[in-house]
Amino acid sequence: MNTYSPQHKIKLVANPAAGNYAVSKNWSTVQKNLHRIWGDFSAELTTKPGDAIQITQRALQEGYENIVALGGDGTINEVVNGFFENNRPVNPEAKLGIIPMGTGGDLVKTLKIPEDLEAAARRIEIGCIQKCDLGIVSYQTLHERRSRYFINIADAGFGATVVEKVQQSSKALGPFFTYLTGLLRGLASYKNQPMRITIDHNFEHEGIFTAVVVSNGQFFGGGMWVAPKARLDDGQFEVVIIGDISRPEIIANVHKIYNGTLESHPKIRYLQGKKISLGSDSGVQVEADGEQLGTLPATFEILPAMVNVLV
Repeated sequence: MNTYSPQHKIKLVANPAAGNYAVSKNWSTVQKNLHRIWGDFSAELTTKPGDAIQITQRALQEGYENIVALGGDGTINEVVNGFFENNRPVNPEAKLGIIPMGTGGDLVKTLKIPEDLEAAARRIEIGCIQKCDLGIVSYQTLHERRSRYFINIADAGFGATVVEKVQQSSKALGPFFTYLTGLLRGLASYKNQPMRITIDHNFEHEGIFTAVVVSNGQFFGGGMWVAPKARLDDGQFEVVIIGDISRPEIIANVHKIYNGTLESHPKIRYLQGKKISLGSDSGVQVEADGEQLGTLPATFEILPAMVNVLV
């Protein structure tokens, strides 16, 4: 790990809606505390989906070297995507800082970033740089193929349904109960889907699945510890293949989703890979970092050591 000089310019990209509008409600206090720790910095609030991508790209082009995402996993995902333009890094030396204040706070659990604002800000001020892998997923929309970077976890199947339910609900209950409620609501309507799986051209399987989870980080869904062996800097994904599990089986094994022991279930398989291809004729949904994207077919590829994260 390397260190960085705190005098380099900081751009804070903040989502006012994050954490059930916690950022908006506490914005003046947030700014005051960060100015006390960092001194001068520049801040911009997002106003709509996609804003954080454009703000980040523009800031890097203007010479900012440290981009700090303040919000949840969706905000972090947009900022990460803003580090790239036309599939190239805007500035390969740029650094990503994170201050968690969102409904989904899963990436920070793997990175061990504190949820306290001041503690997270001080880590950015004096922190080390960890070179982290990124994933890139290409997927299908109604009219075209698109691609998106992700830093934590992407999946096809049930997880995307949970994301849909969460996005439709209030976040007032906090991340754990918001996602647990989304999981239970998703169970009421979701049907396991046929998929074709290829991993690195040396593993192929076809069948009915609840979900296929492509993990760079360890947690998703508001604290579900789905991939405890995943590492952000090992150059490969941890692939969690969740087989044809019934609703009663899922409910009976919810505790394993949260305590990291899913691997003990006979219908769940863990593999590693650098390129994962998923296909289906059933319009299976795809999500990444808690953001709904499109449908299969999709390809997930690892990009080793692509972003400098201040940890």
